[in-house]
Amino acid sequence: MKTYLYIIFALLMIGCASPENPAATKELWEFTPKNNHPNFDRACLPLLNSYQELMKGVAADDTAYLFNAAKNMIQLTDSFPFGVLAPTDTVLNDQIKQSLSAINAELQGLIAEQNISAIHMATNMISVQFLNMLGAVGFKERNIYIFNVNDENVEDGLIWFGWNKTAEDLYHKDKKGEVTAQQLLQEK
Repeated sequence: MKTYLYIIFALLMIGCASPENPAATKELWEFTPKNNHPNFDRACLPLLNSYQELMKGVAADDTAYLFNAAKNMIQLTDSFPFGVLAPTDTVLNDQIKQSLSAINAELQGLIAEQNISAIHMATNMISVQFLNMLGAVGFKERNIYIFNVNDENVEDGLIWFGWNKTAEDLYHKDKKGEVTAQQLLQEK
């Protein structure tokens, strides 16, 4: 009987234990390397560069810069060259079109936001949608380092990605020092 109590106690401890940063371990996208198309990777680079400009606006709390970067990204998603995709893989092509449409919708929503907390949530969602697309197509052109920081207003934390393994916390200016990426997209 005593051994059963120990087993139950151990199971309760395992079940109640939570990771220090639950947001970083949550699966929000899947990396599928078999879907990689080098032409698509190269076509994504302007969109990725525009995303980095968007994140510069977040880091600076500069809404004018942020909204201009969002408008530029909207134009890039609207005019994405779908001819670079594999013509025989219609399921993947449709998935990419849906992903670009979702990114576009999130960008449109970002432009409508007025307070900084809503802007942070909108850029977080843009990051998640973008990572979904990059993971689905098995993007390999450059390493994508994914950051996730805890935030009192967002249960899963705030996500962004960049080219480097370390970065300043874009969402919390009061936290000094660099944060390290929790994962590399290409390792998923």
